[in-house]
Amino acid sequence: MLFESPETTILFWLVVAAATMFVVLSHTIRSPKGTLGFPMAMMFALAIVHIAAFVHLIPGYFHQYDPYLNMIGYTRVSVAKGLQVSTIGFVMMALGIWLMSYLGDSYRIDFDRKRIPALFLRLAQRLMLLVGLVFFFGITFVPAIAEIPTIGAVIVSGKNLLVVALCLAVLRRSWLNEGLQYWQIGAITVMIPIANLLGNAILADAVAAVIIIACFWLAIAGRRLGIGRVLVTIILSGYIFLYLSTNYLLVRGQFREVVWEPTSTLSERVDGLVDAISQFGPLSSDDAKQLYVLDSRLDQSIYTGMAVEKFEAQPDTFENGSTLLAGLFAFVPRAIWTNKPVRGGSQFVSEHTGYNASAETTFGIGPFFEFYANFAMFGVVVFSLLMGMFVRYLDMRAFRALAEGRMAEAVPLMSGLVAFIQPLANASSLFSTFYASLIIGFIIVKVMERYLDVRLFAEEQARTKRV
Repeated sequence: MLFESPETTILFWLVVAAATMFVVLSHTIRSPKGTLGFPMAMMFALAIVHIAAFVHLIPGYFHQYDPYLNMIGYTRVSVAKGLQVSTIGFVMMALGIWLMSYLGDSYRIDFDRKRIPALFLRLAQRLMLLVGLVFFFGITFVPAIAEIPTIGAVIVSGKNLLVVALCLAVLRRSWLNEGLQYWQIGAITVMIPIANLLGNAILADAVAAVIIIACFWLAIAGRRLGIGRVLVTIILSGYIFLYLSTNYLLVRGQFREVVWEPTSTLSERVDGLVDAISQFGPLSSDDAKQLYVLDSRLDQSIYTGMAVEKFEAQPDTFENGSTLLAGLFAFVPRAIWTNKPVRGGSQFVSEHTGYNASAETTFGIGPFFEFYANFAMFGVVVFSLLMGMFVRYLDMRAFRALAEGRMAEAVPLMSGLVAFIQPLANASSLFSTFYASLIIGFIIVKVMERYLDVRLFAEEQARTKRV
C-alpha cells in the first residue's frame, strides 16, 4: 500500500484514475489517427466497476455494519490495496493506448463523401439495424438459444450488431446530418437496457452497449464540441448513472423475483419495473443502504484487494498464466475440446480470496484481478499494457476501414470490439465472446457483401444506371 492510511491511499489512486481517464479522453478524441471510441469505452467501463471505492472516504461509513459486506471479510486496507493494483493496471492500459497510437500508421484519414457515398452508408446502417434488432430481441426473449453448444455463443454474439448499427446511425447523423435524429438514437439505445430488464433482469451487457454508443458519439463529435463541453457531459452522465444504478440496486431483488418467476407475463414484468422505478429516491451520502449497495456491486477493489492479501500469505498459489492461456485458446469449440476449462466466477473468487462465494451468485473478476492472480504486479503491468495496445490497434484499424468504406472489414472488427468491453469478464469468457463476435460479423457481411463493400456497391450502382 502506497500510504500508511488506507483513506489517503484510496483518495490518491482515485485522483490518479480520474487524471488518467482525462488523458485518454483528450488523446483519443484529438488523435490524428482517428478513433471509434472503443478505448474510451473500455476505460469508462473499468472505471465504473471500481468507482464505489469512494464510499470509504465518506465520514462515518463502516461497511461492517452491513451483514452481507461484513460476511465477505474485507477491510478498508483490502480496498486500498485492490484499488492500487487496479489503478496501476488502468494507467498501463492508458499507456498502451497512447503507445499504439504513436506506433500506428502516420497518415491521417477522415470521413469523405467521395469514398463513402451517402446512399451506401444509409443502406449499410439500415441493414445492420434490421439484423441487429432480430438478433437482439430473439436472444433477449428466447435465452435458450445460448444453451446450444458452440453455435449458441456465435448466435448470441449477433446482438452486438445492434450496437454497431446504432454507431453507424450516429455517424450518419453527425457526418451527413441525415437518418435517425439523436433523440431517436437515444430512445433505441435506452430500449436496450429496458429490454434486458424485462427479458432477464441482467444489465451488464446493456450498460456496456450504452457506454460504447456514447463513446462512439464522443469520438465523432468530441473534437467539434471541445474538451470542456465533453467533460461537462461526462460529469452529468456520471451523476445520472450513479442515480439510476444506486436506486436499481436497492430494488433489484424485488424486481428479479417478478422477472425470474417462470410463469410471469410481459405485463407483470412491466408492472414490476414501473413499481421498482416508483421507489427511486434522491442520492444521499447519509443513506447507509445506498452506500452499502454501491460498495457491494461497484467496488471490484474489494476482491482484488483480498486476493492481494491472500497471495501475500500464500505466494505459491499463483495461476502462472493458466487462465490467460485458456483465454487465448477459447476459439477452440467445446464440441472439439470437451473438457475445456472454465476459470472464473464464484470458484475463482473463492479460490483466490478465501471468501466462500455462492455458486448461485454471479461474480466477475475483471482483468486486473486475473492478471494479478497469474503473475502478481508483473502481470498487471505487462498484460494491462498489451490489452490497451490491442484494443487501440483494433480501434484504429476499424476506423480506417469505416472511413474508407470497407464495411466488410469494419463491421466484424466493431462487433468484436463491442464484445471486448466486458469489465468483469475473465479471459476465457472475454476471448470466446470476442472470437464468436468476429465470426458472426464475418458471416453477416459475407452474406450481404454486395451492400457492405463500397467497391461492389459502386459497381452495382453503375450497372443499374446503364440498364
